[in-house]
Amino acid sequence: MKKFYNILLSIALVALAVVGVQAQSVTFYQPLGSNLTIDTVANTGTTYVSTTSRLKNDGHYTNTVIQVNVTKISGTVGGTISLQGSVDGTNWKALNTAETQTALATVTATDATNSYHWRLNGSPFQFYRVSWTGTGTMSASFGAVLYRSK
Repeated sequence: MKKFYNILLSIALVALAVVGVQAQSVTFYQPLGSNLTIDTVANTGTTYVSTTSRLKNDGHYTNTVIQVNVTKISGTVGGTISLQGSVDGTNWKALNTAETQTALATVTATDATNSYHWRLNGSPFQFYRVSWTGTGTMSASFGAVLYRSK
C-alpha cells in the first residue's frame, strides 16, 4: 500500500511540474485586426485609423502590440505616425511606449511600403488610434492590427 501511495504522489508531482512549465512558457495573443479601420493619407493632411468599438476587458493583459501597415500609392511618402489612446473614445492622449516611457510613440514614415509597431505595458486604454500627418506630395494607405497578450 505504501508503494501505491508513493507512485501516486510521484505522478501528481510530475503532473504539477508539467502544468507549471506550460503556464510559464505559453503566451496567448488576442488578434483584433478586424477591429481597426483602414484609410488613406494624402499630401500634408492628417488621417486616423482607430478601434471602432470598446476593447473587451476580460482580464489582465501583460502587453499590447499595435502594428501599422503602410502601402505607398504615389509621390514621396513621409510624415509622422503616432499612437494615441482613449478611455471614452472621444478624448485622445498621445502614448508612450514600453521602450520609450519619456518620449511619445511616434515614427517617421519612409518613402516605401513599410510596417511599424509599438509595444505597451499592459492594455491601459479601451480605445486606440493611429494618427498620420503626411508631408509634401504623397498618397499612401495604412491600416493597423492590435494584439494583446495575457
